[in-house]
Amino acid sequence: MTEPGEGGPPVASARLFEFPAALRPRTNLPTSIARVVGREAVVDRLLRQVAHARLITLVGPGGIGKTTVALAVAERAIDDFPDGVWFVDVAPLRDGTLVPQVVAGATGLTVHSADILPALCRALRHGRTLLVIDNCEHLAAPVAACVSLLLREAPGLRVLATSRCALQVDGELEHRLEGLASPPPSTGLTAALALTFPAVALFVDRATDRSATFALADDDAAVVADICRSLDGIALAIELAAMRVDVFDLKELHRQLNGRLNVLAGRRAGLERHRTLAATLDWSYSLLPDAEARLLRAVSVFTGGFHCAGAAAVADLPVPLTARLLAELAAKSLLAPEVDAHGFVNGEGAGDPTRGASYRLLDTTRVYGAEKLAQAGEERPARMRHAQYVCATLERATAEWGRQLSRDWGHIYGRYLDDLRAALAWADAETAHHDLMVKLTSAGTLLWNHFSLTDESRVRLTQGIARLDASRGRAPGTWSAETERAHQRTEMHLQFALAGAIMYTRGMTSEARRVVRRALELSERLGDTDFRLRCLRLTATIELFAGENIAAMRTLETFLSIAGAEDPSALAEGETHLGVGETFVGRLASARRRMERVCAQRPLDLTEAGIARFQYSNSVNMLVVLCHAQWLTGQPDAAARTAEKILAFGRQSTHELSLSIGLAWNALTYLWLGQDEDCRRHAAMLDDLVARHGIVTWRPIATFCRGAVAARQPDGRAQGIAAMRQAVAEFRQIGHLSRLPFYLAVLAEALGADGRFDDAEATLHQAHALAVGQHDQWCLPEIHRIHAGLASAQGHTRVAEAFLHRAIERAAAIGALSWELRASHDLAQAWRAQGRRLEAQRLLRAVLDRFDEGFGTRDLVAAASLLALLQAEIQTGSQPGSQPGSQSGSQSGDQTGSQDGGGRA
Repeated sequence: MTEPGEGGPPVASARLFEFPAALRPRTNLPTSIARVVGREAVVDRLLRQVAHARLITLVGPGGIGKTTVALAVAERAIDDFPDGVWFVDVAPLRDGTLVPQVVAGATGLTVHSADILPALCRALRHGRTLLVIDNCEHLAAPVAACVSLLLREAPGLRVLATSRCALQVDGELEHRLEGLASPPPSTGLTAALALTFPAVALFVDRATDRSATFALADDDAAVVADICRSLDGIALAIELAAMRVDVFDLKELHRQLNGRLNVLAGRRAGLERHRTLAATLDWSYSLLPDAEARLLRAVSVFTGGFHCAGAAAVADLPVPLTARLLAELAAKSLLAPEVDAHGFVNGEGAGDPTRGASYRLLDTTRVYGAEKLAQAGEERPARMRHAQYVCATLERATAEWGRQLSRDWGHIYGRYLDDLRAALAWADAETAHHDLMVKLTSAGTLLWNHFSLTDESRVRLTQGIARLDASRGRAPGTWSAETERAHQRTEMHLQFALAGAIMYTRGMTSEARRVVRRALELSERLGDTDFRLRCLRLTATIELFAGENIAAMRTLETFLSIAGAEDPSALAEGETHLGVGETFVGRLASARRRMERVCAQRPLDLTEAGIARFQYSNSVNMLVVLCHAQWLTGQPDAAARTAEKILAFGRQSTHELSLSIGLAWNALTYLWLGQDEDCRRHAAMLDDLVARHGIVTWRPIATFCRGAVAARQPDGRAQGIAAMRQAVAEFRQIGHLSRLPFYLAVLAEALGADGRFDDAEATLHQAHALAVGQHDQWCLPEIHRIHAGLASAQGHTRVAEAFLHRAIERAAAIGALSWELRASHDLAQAWRAQGRRLEAQRLLRAVLDRFDEGFGTRDLVAAASLLALLQAEIQTGSQPGSQPGSQSGSQSGDQTGSQDGGGRA
């Protein structure tokens, strides 16, 4: 954990940023159309306990009703957990290492780094949240490890888990769910008395659903009570029995069940409850027509919900017939229809109408169906059809991606993540189907990208490329030209996606460069303009992050040349990033004109379809580049307005990567504007976003900005220096070298103000050498100005003046009017101290006269105050002295020159 003073986010930061209420869900609980019967007392008790118990585990055999109870508690607890109630189903998982990813996905956390569990802890740390983690038994150890860490790091977190066994976590409150109570054997049992028992009430409720004419008569009460007792009060078993009242009368139903259960002697409890349910499932299954039984077996390959079209595909049946069979299986409680937030069965209302109604199997029934699938010798063909269906669905998703809003696309296709994982695991284990595994991997790249499952995608993509290489090695020289071309196209997709995943999880590494070069080479060989542009753009991003500005601009010029000739829709993207490069190398006027033109030509849209083509929204990118160019060229008010627009657009967006870019650039803008509170606020929002979503690329910017603001005051200088040092170290670690010369210069300024001149000199020399090496001309004037302040503080007046002249000349050469103002202010101060008031006045007036806005900003206020002071002294002939306002940042006299932590604007 980060200690105070070492760059950690303030405790309040998690509350500073929120999406608009209309876009911020508070729960993902599935809506059920089934009524909860007979568990009211249990639900009430658990609702009271969950308010203070950190971890409650509902324990009981399959089918007893654990999920139903947990969901009922969660629905009633929503108002008690303002930061969300989230349902996490781990039943589809077979890989315990993915537990944190599934929890993150359920809570809406998007993570771009490999370090997902710490990011999840930070996201939940300051809120009051309830996690409902369902079906934990097969992954009890990894679930327990994840839950233990989350509970330790997030004091406001509560967890309600369901499992067939306890998780064995310290502080766990185990609640064993018993079967529903049934009437004891007795004579004279009436219907009214029987219905006071939960098991009978559930039987009658479900029987009435199946047959509208069903009613419990006094004569039948004892029979129904005996049925419920024989089923041990297991909710699922009772439902399965009740759903057959339209086929058998109650006495025949009783006889049928007794025939299945009479092998069980004595009181059935613990493990034998599983035998009760298994026997009931056997009985229900035996009554199915062959077509329904075959379909039930086939759909067991789905990990979660599925549509009618998917069921038809895996069962190899016509869709109309499949729809009828699914409806019948649901009517018999062997399937559960899924309901959306509007109360429609998914696919029939506001859900996904193009793919039919949506269903899911209970985990118990899925396991049973899978056993029957294997016994029937149908598992391999069903698994193959499932993998082919998932692959075809995700290939269709890829085709639809550019035509749909990002949010809608994710809503429709996010449900296939678990099925993708299952299909990949099966295909990878089947040597004969490695080609299908590779196709699945390629088809899944957009899905992993959309949900920012970056480290998972990195692992899968690496495996996919290895399988692809192996397939080529098995048949050298035997492929047709068409087959080789298809192979290369697949590899291009995989290599490009892998390059982006490596950049986010490992930084600007040599591996990322090698992989994107391979993807680019393949795109050129195949003549694929779209992927060639994507590869060039990703290459330029890596180069810009790495401080290789000249190389990046050459790459972007190639991008623009190709886009202009073959794909004009990509021009704005290239222009924007070329604007970044131009800003860094000091072509500031050109960058500003370019961004003004691009913004005028292209409407701003943060919900644009196909946003992931180049990883994030170019609308935000256009604004942030324009904002920095405006400030540097002497338009501080325009820059402030643009910064406000960036935040306003970002608050309307749910694309966290795009928003993080806006916050990172805005924090620096407010640092220059001298608006300390706005800088701190944006740094805190960025910290919050980084913590919630793991976007580590921008984390050191937030740390740096908080440190720079803190260092402006003597009592915060040590803490500020520590934070800036931490940020610089992290910038180097992840290869994020863009703007690093500026960050080093501001750190040197703070070190000088603290009297640590040797450290300051060494740091400034690093800054200058790096700026020259990276062609970071944009910040050289400020580096020279800060060097002058350091020389002045040590009594080297001539050296200081030489550096200030150099700063003014460099600023004028690149059109950086705001840097020129700062250097001119400091030189005018120095001349005033030497009695050269007329020269100081002329210098300062000449630069101030070139501004037509920003007169309320810190630098311009300081310059105007100094000019007024000079004019007064010239008129009165008085000698210069210590006057209020003589330093632009209103700093105390122990600071180096006019040091104020890099925020004097």
